[in-house]
Amino acid sequence: MGNESILCQVCTGVLPATGKEAYTPARGRLILSNGYCEGGCAEREPQALPQPQVLRQGPPPQEPVRQAPMPRAVRLPG
Repeated sequence: MGNESILCQVCTGVLPATGKEAYTPARGRLILSNGYCEGGCAEREPQALPQPQVLRQGPPPQEPVRQAPMPRAVRLPG
């Protein structure tokens, strides 16, 4: 059994097993790496999946302003 038969073609999650004999170490590794298919993917179009957002470049972040340490109070004799 190839990975293609147990992976959802839309979300690449692992599809539900057909029986207890389907739970193999290889399937367990795929479940850990890909997670389960949440279902309903057949109704979704592959284009309808959320697209990664492109980050716009803005001004570089400013470094925090560092304040000089406060001078210690000096007691004068008197």
